[in-house]
Amino acid sequence: MKKLFASFMAITMMLSLTTFNVSAADKTYELKLSTTQTDTSMIYAGMQAAADKILEDTDGHVKVTIYPSSQLGAEEDMIDQAMLGMGIAVLTDAGRMSSYVNDMGILNMAYFVDNYEDGMKVMETETFQKWDDELNKQGLHPLCYNYFDGSRSFMGHKAFNTPDDLKGVVIRTPGAAPYSKSIEALGATPYNIAWSEVYNGIQTKAIDGCEVQNTSAVSSKIYEVCEVASMTEHINLFNFVVCGQSWFDSLPAEYQEIVEKDFQECAYQNAQEVIAAQADLIQTLIDNGMEIVEVDKEVFKEAANSAYEALGWTELREAIYTEAGLK
Repeated sequence: MKKLFASFMAITMMLSLTTFNVSAADKTYELKLSTTQTDTSMIYAGMQAAADKILEDTDGHVKVTIYPSSQLGAEEDMIDQAMLGMGIAVLTDAGRMSSYVNDMGILNMAYFVDNYEDGMKVMETETFQKWDDELNKQGLHPLCYNYFDGSRSFMGHKAFNTPDDLKGVVIRTPGAAPYSKSIEALGATPYNIAWSEVYNGIQTKAIDGCEVQNTSAVSSKIYEVCEVASMTEHINLFNFVVCGQSWFDSLPAEYQEIVEKDFQECAYQNAQEVIAAQADLIQTLIDNGMEIVEVDKEVFKEAANSAYEALGWTELREAIYTEAGLK
């Protein structure tokens, strides 16, 4: 009888383990990726490439669905939900992440880096890795830092050749301090409204202009309400894909590796496409009636220094340059 009972228990355990393994193997992990970008933007295409690659490489077990144009809600609300453990990720930037790790916001400061590759060097430093670790502790897990949407310039009704030309000019910019302090240092009056409201804001003269990257200027048809683009190229716009740490921890280790690798590789490839498209984007602005004005960037770079002083980042900037081998 005891032998029979032991055999029964052994079989029961084997069946339980088999059922568990089958269930684990069949489980699908879903991630909703929220973005303010439209489904016609270049970055959207880059995120979709990552979603397709992840689905393929995990044999359908990790499904990433992208929700463009803030369909799921405001970016800050989505970040909060991700931190609470929901299967939500957000395309965001260093300016917004500075609410969680203050010094990370330096990446979105005016003239912090001159190009994409310099930004990548910053992300390889020990300092940046410490920021990443701190985000993890706060419940956020960046899947990649290296999507890129080009550099931002001023667009409005007239040319802005120097910071003096921006005095008294109300310019839309995101509300995070790295943006607002940078725009203020460059001479303008920063004003935060949703990007979806910018076209109408300029059209009705509620604001005088905006600072925006060429990809968004074209996709939003900003050339219909702005006559001049002053090519200050003051902020190189890196974008992060951030999910909740608890959701990431729920993935098997194999899937964790795939999700990070595929996002990082697709982001890099997409960034190269964005960089290569800049000349065509500028030509599109010209073809639609905009005047392109080249400015003396050194004058603007000098003005930007006061923003670093205001946020206490002058020494941090030099320390990171040294660590990254930039200057």
